[in-house]
Amino acid sequence: MRDIDITEVKAWAREGGDLARHYFNNVVGKRKADRSWVTQADVEVEQLLRNRIAARYPDHGIMGEEQGVGEIDREFVWSIDPIDGTGAFVSGLPLWCVSVGLMRRGHPYLGVIYMPILDDCYWADAEGPAYRNEEPIRVITAETIDGNDWIAVSSNAHRIFTISFPGKTRSLSSIAADLCYVARGSALGALIGRANLWDIAAGLSILRAAGGTVRGLSGADLTFHDMLDGRKLPEPIVAASPEMISTLRGYVSRR
Repeated sequence: MRDIDITEVKAWAREGGDLARHYFNNVVGKRKADRSWVTQADVEVEQLLRNRIAARYPDHGIMGEEQGVGEIDREFVWSIDPIDGTGAFVSGLPLWCVSVGLMRRGHPYLGVIYMPILDDCYWADAEGPAYRNEEPIRVITAETIDGNDWIAVSSNAHRIFTISFPGKTRSLSSIAADLCYVARGSALGALIGRANLWDIAAGLSILRAAGGTVRGLSGADLTFHDMLDGRKLPEPIVAASPEMISTLRGYVSRR
């Protein structure tokens, strides 16, 4: 097995972000069968990343949002979201990103998330720690929660959940961004719906390396191997420091 060159993966994510940025504020979105957005930028960025991975690691599997699931019976499987937050991208909002995650035997192994408009790169390899650009990041725990603390939620959270969190809720329009802002200690946590693996693979590695974790909203432990075939999370999840998970779960219920 060749070692994974995280510097090279970061360069791929930036290359994809540069490509997408050329389309930003000058793009026409189309609706897929599930009513989610797709653009020419999504298609081109995913193909670029697939080409880079296949050339460098031909024995690895690849799955992505636009081209679907490939060989998933490999030790290493890359999980790509070429533009996480396509709705924001189409709307001219800045918080979208290129997400490149690598799973090893069904477990998050490393991840790179690049936000082109902010020029922020979040990343973690198999060893850790997690970084924002070249600065180490870490999740936070609050002994008390006040009105300035916040959690990240989806844009449709008001239709799905009842939330009694005493601080603020913010919708960043990108699951990958949600996980990054928890990992950097900005958000106390994130409430994430039934996402696909490509939405969370990179972010899970970064969150783990930053000292965070995820659990099902029910409190259940999570496994991700079954998601390699394209299945969604079995239930919503909460991401936070281990000390905050139970507290945050207590503020949320399904409608």
